[in-house]
Amino acid sequence: MIKIEKKIINNKGFYYLSEQVNTGRKFKKIQVYLGKNIPKDLSPFLEKLKNKEVVLINDSIERLYKIQKKINIIIYKEIEKTKIQFKYFFRNFSGSKNESFWRDFAIRFIFESNSIEGSRLSEKEIENIMKNKYIKKTIDRKEILEVENSIKAFNHIQKNKFKLNQNNIKDLHKIIVGGLGIVFGYKTEEIVVNNKKTCSPKKVKVEMTKLINWWKAEHKIKENPFLIAIKFHQKFELIHPFSDGNGRVGRMILIWMLLKDNYGVILFKNINRHKYFSALDSADEGRNNKLYRYATDVYKNTFKELK
Repeated sequence: MIKIEKKIINNKGFYYLSEQVNTGRKFKKIQVYLGKNIPKDLSPFLEKLKNKEVVLINDSIERLYKIQKKINIIIYKEIEKTKIQFKYFFRNFSGSKNESFWRDFAIRFIFESNSIEGSRLSEKEIENIMKNKYIKKTIDRKEILEVENSIKAFNHIQKNKFKLNQNNIKDLHKIIVGGLGIVFGYKTEEIVVNNKKTCSPKKVKVEMTKLINWWKAEHKIKENPFLIAIKFHQKFELIHPFSDGNGRVGRMILIWMLLKDNYGVILFKNINRHKYFSALDSADEGRNNKLYRYATDVYKNTFKELK
């Protein structure tokens, strides 16, 4: 936790901005000198502290995580740098600024995620639905309900009410597709997506058990949490456990995973949906690097656009 420390030297007070950073084997303190008095504006000092943390993490990356030989170490470093940037970005949030950020991000996330699935609503229309403003009477009631459901689901995962197990995943699906005429629970019929067979209905429960157990096991062997979350997302979409709503549920779970492990957020955009699906398809075929590279670039761009 970033904090201000006071040191007494020769009966005089000196202030430092400090942080304890996990380097894999131990925690190491980094600090930046503030002066004999605490400055009103800490921004330049936080920037210096952030840069020190990035350098330290880069030097410690092979102790922090199990580095996969097929993945360029630069990807790990870019992921961790972006994680640190999100950390310092969120550190400056007051109560009202925090509330405003999450409302605005929810609007953008729901707009992009629902658009990927075919929604025709604009970002402004989603904002109006969220803020209970005027909504055109010509808008399909089903599309409005999709947004309202997504708002409930986002609030559910953002407030950390979600835990990763099969019942909670099915409950999240129920929130997202409620009232849309979609059957709750796991699929009962074969589903083909883009000419590709998904998991057989008879095997969904078993495959979801394996997936959740895999996610837990990967954390224990020091795999990078961001890459674990991205791989989980791909595996989840390949299983395709529900008759409909898999993409929206999967991206919600992905956001929850990143927040849980302090990685901030990621925003896959509808305008790049073909690149997104292509990266997932490559990983379906065992070529994970394309997915990891693409997801890392999206993650970095998400931070640049939000800051």
